[in-house]
Amino acid sequence: MDMNDGIKAEIIQACRVLSRLRLVEGFGHVSARLEDGSVLMTPRKGLGLVTEDELVHLNLSGEKLNSGNPPLEAAMHLAVFAARQDVSAICRTHSRYVNVMGISRQPIEVVHGFGAELRGTVPIHSSPYLVTSENQGWAVVDALKTAHAVVLPGNGSLVVGESVGDACVKAIFLEESAELQFLARQLGPVQPWTSEAVRARLESDLPNEPVRAWEFYRSTYGI
Repeated sequence: MDMNDGIKAEIIQACRVLSRLRLVEGFGHVSARLEDGSVLMTPRKGLGLVTEDELVHLNLSGEKLNSGNPPLEAAMHLAVFAARQDVSAICRTHSRYVNVMGISRQPIEVVHGFGAELRGTVPIHSSPYLVTSENQGWAVVDALKTAHAVVLPGNGSLVVGESVGDACVKAIFLEESAELQFLARQLGPVQPWTSEAVRARLESDLPNEPVRAWEFYRSTYGI
């Protein structure tokens, strides 16, 4: 199988996983960087309905390399790929507890073991609007900085990863973190993990934990 064919398959699997776990419902995107530096991206269509032949092929300047129909927020993906060479894939979701935290401007902290994959506090972007221009895309990059996710208040989140599977798993763990933090706050203050605790967790099972999770999610929900 050609490497690009494998990436296409993973994008579709991620679409299915995110849809079936209700991290997206009709909207959202998944994208991946190819070996030549160009980008494959889901079209302007509900993720659960996307097929491989509908994926959009773009260069980093936003020029279409096939006849696909890119999402409105393509500029955001392209800006992140241009700025972050460590990023190979992006999942853009609308998960509910992340939205709850975003609209209340409550930062999502690492509060459980799987959340350690996010490495620390998830930043919150200042703007709630759809990111449809190059300047808006670079504003998201500025909010994201070196983090693994950024909350888009009232509009979900953007999660980055070393692969499609890695980004998808982190999107799931981000939603778990937001839900646990919200629920725990009903009992009292939340105690986020220290940076030392996060580092110890990552060193104990990195990179096996996200790989094992992706194997489960794609085999359970991605077909």
